[in-house]
Amino acid sequence: MRNPRYSTRCETRQQGVALITGLIFMVVLTLMAVTAARMAGLEERMSGNMRDRSLAVQAAELALRDAEQDIRSSGRVSGITNFVSACTNGLCYNGIQGNANGTDWNITPAWSTVDMTAAPDSVAFGDNTGAADPGTPGADLIAQLSASPRYIIEGIKKTPPGSGQPVYYYRITVRAQGANPNTVVWLQEVFRP
Repeated sequence: MRNPRYSTRCETRQQGVALITGLIFMVVLTLMAVTAARMAGLEERMSGNMRDRSLAVQAAELALRDAEQDIRSSGRVSGITNFVSACTNGLCYNGIQGNANGTDWNITPAWSTVDMTAAPDSVAFGDNTGAADPGTPGADLIAQLSASPRYIIEGIKKTPPGSGQPVYYYRITVRAQGANPNTVVWLQEVFRP
């Protein structure tokens, strides 16, 4: 025969253990749900930042292509004729790059001193028309940007040893922003037409 006190006490203990086990599972499931929600939010912010950076890179690439077109066919770039140290119309020249041996490169590049965020009337940037422009015509196709990309072109004149003919290179520096003004991309290339 079973002892009634013993069976009641065991059943009570079992019900208490089931309650505690159920509560532990609920806490674990709640923590998992909160973690999943936080991860989803973080991933959404990360993908938004990647999209914004991609927009800025695309705008910078468009500005580089526009600057190359400006050098090739605008008529305002012929050797280094229109290039001055004040970067008028986005055309910059810091003098002869290098000494007679072509080894001294201690001249400060213009892209490190020009304010690429300045208002268009304080520093003019190039476009295909030769007029002062706050951005580039091709980059205006991307409407989500917080600001149009800007570029400057630095003229570099080199005379190879044994040749009396100068060779002209152009360092193009582009600054572009994404939809968020804090997303900034700089691109630079040395171009020889």
